[in-house]
Amino acid sequence: MHLPIELDRALDVPLQNQLYEQLRGLILSGRLKGNTRLIATRFLAEQLGISRTTVLLAYERLISEGYLETRPAVGTYVCTNLPDQPPIAVPPPSRDCEFLPQATLRPPAICMPPPPASFNSKPAIDFWHGPDQSIFPLRIWQRITHQVLENCGRDISQPPPTAGIEPLRSAIAEWLAVHRGIVVDQEQVIVVAGRQQAYNVASRMFLNRGDPVVVEWPGDDGASCLFDSLGARLCRVPVDEQGLMVDRLPDGPAVLAHVTPCHQTPLGGTLPVERREKLIQWARKAGAYIIEDDCNGDFRYRGMGPPSLKSLDPYGLVLFAGTFSRSIGAGLRVGYLVVPPELAGPANAQKALLDNGNPWLEQMVLAEFIASGEYDRHLRRVRKTYLDRRDCLLSAFRLHFGEVRLGGTDAGTHVTWFLDIGQPRAQIVKTLAHSQGIGVYTVCNDDLTDGRRPPFADEAVILGYSSLDEQQIRAGVAGLAQVMNGWRSAG
Repeated sequence: MHLPIELDRALDVPLQNQLYEQLRGLILSGRLKGNTRLIATRFLAEQLGISRTTVLLAYERLISEGYLETRPAVGTYVCTNLPDQPPIAVPPPSRDCEFLPQATLRPPAICMPPPPASFNSKPAIDFWHGPDQSIFPLRIWQRITHQVLENCGRDISQPPPTAGIEPLRSAIAEWLAVHRGIVVDQEQVIVVAGRQQAYNVASRMFLNRGDPVVVEWPGDDGASCLFDSLGARLCRVPVDEQGLMVDRLPDGPAVLAHVTPCHQTPLGGTLPVERREKLIQWARKAGAYIIEDDCNGDFRYRGMGPPSLKSLDPYGLVLFAGTFSRSIGAGLRVGYLVVPPELAGPANAQKALLDNGNPWLEQMVLAEFIASGEYDRHLRRVRKTYLDRRDCLLSAFRLHFGEVRLGGTDAGTHVTWFLDIGQPRAQIVKTLAHSQGIGVYTVCNDDLTDGRRPPFADEAVILGYSSLDEQQIRAGVAGLAQVMNGWRSAG
């Protein structure tokens, strides 16, 4: 048998791979039919001028994948049932078929664009507030991962508990007691796949279609999207530079309230203690639970800050949502929801309906990362880096703009630039900046407001600094100054 095979030694592809691909192609095309006996490896090697080992390896791969089979004392044959045979084509049914599904699509939920989706192309200098991936503690993470797999790697074959593995829940509970003043049992900690799933678990415990839910305005789009998708009636409460305006809370009953008290999303205000206490009293009167979103709680640059809502709550009304996306990385997809003791069971049940538990390995590594003290050491390094970048941003603004209103400077990973009267609107600044390769953001998403513009829509420009180095920050602010000067000259 002479096989039509040509090998090219000038290619970067190994000869073994070339032989495998050409034999596989001959089989799939039907030129080598089922039950065809192949030429012996020694003779094929001589025919092609290659080593017999190369032929053997190609044959063995085809055997392992189901294209060839060996018959003892007979030889190697093409299989009759091939793994890659295409299925028989069946024409789709006519759309005027008498029997069609009666189900109809639900109306699309309002939804936020995926970050940073405000631009069709990524700007050269992007003031997005995500984490800096270069700070990720790669070597420490690799070491702990190796240790976990060495010591208990076989546990990965077992399904993890729905609410999270015990070592991680315990580590989170201990960490919260020290750093947030929240004293809870580990059974109250539900491990989730990020903050969005924390909202999901909380919402599904309580919400029915038409239920009123309080959200900050402007606020976290992800939370508002979720509540709307579940049929809730959004009660948008305005915020100011100190966070939620509690004197504007609705008088009637409510089911949930979502707040970001440590560093309001997106304006950056920190909710004072007095407002926190009034919010808790309002929730008690309204019969509502509060989701306290601690997304930026790890980054405080000035003083201790007010105590968490959860630590101030004597009634068991606050559900505390935390994440490791900002401090470690969004790709980890691990967060947590702390619930009152009586809600641990219902929260666990709702979590099971969503995904039945987070991956075991990431949980084990994170548990050891926290328990060993490496997480606290990592946080100190990240805080120092982000503080330096924040200071660089403030200094650059003073240099190019003089005294301007910048909000949210005491915490978080972004600041808000409040434009003065006589300056262009925020959306114009965003558009002009992007034309110069600079990405800045606004608080306005029309899809979330039914055409209504939230407070500060025209005057607030959002600038993250955590993912940029100091040289990029200085260049970006200088570019913004040129944009503003160009706008004034054109006017």
